[in-house]
Amino acid sequence: MDGNDTAINSLLENATAFLKRCQAAAGEAGSPENGQRDQLDCLKDFAFEQEAWIDLSTLSLSFLSKGGENEVYYYGNQYVVKLNNLAYAGDDLLNFFTRIKAHNRYFCNIPYQMVGFAYNQEGEFCVVLLQDYVRAEREATPKEIQTYMEKMGFVTDYLDEYHNDEYEIFDAVPNNVLYGIDGQLYFIDTQIRLRGLDHSEI
Repeated sequence: MDGNDTAINSLLENATAFLKRCQAAAGEAGSPENGQRDQLDCLKDFAFEQEAWIDLSTLSLSFLSKGGENEVYYYGNQYVVKLNNLAYAGDDLLNFFTRIKAHNRYFCNIPYQMVGFAYNQEGEFCVVLLQDYVRAEREATPKEIQTYMEKMGFVTDYLDEYHNDEYEIFDAVPNNVLYGIDGQLYFIDTQIRLRGLDHSEI
């Protein structure tokens, strides 16, 4: 599992396009109650078609932590692997892909690479993400985070929430933003959504 592989680097775009085609084909036939389930089935079909299933038992992974959406594993001395169960995507799984693309745009020093699909320890279908392992000196301070975000043109709504014309970035708290030994800030796990979405659906 090498993040530099060309096929891996195109997987995010291909999965997004495939999911959009599924949604368009479903059209009015789809129902809100079945929306996410149908989209998950669509992504499973995509995983099989692309032979993008990852057998985690073949990898040397060390468990690090588990949150509401991610199981996180240490992988070698360069990466962490995150198994994301799409729990925070809401009724439209495209929200997840929008978030990953926006993260890579604004936090390009610690990008996500989508490398495939797998089941986590709970048996949940997950997107497998690869991210560089950050050698951190400490957690970033709220002031450091605010200064960084405002330099990028974001407006501070609260100490952990920011927006610009396109996106809202929230959960930008110290344990999700690390101060690296190189003096850079690394936003390893924030939430991002398009502005104007119905937040009750996310």
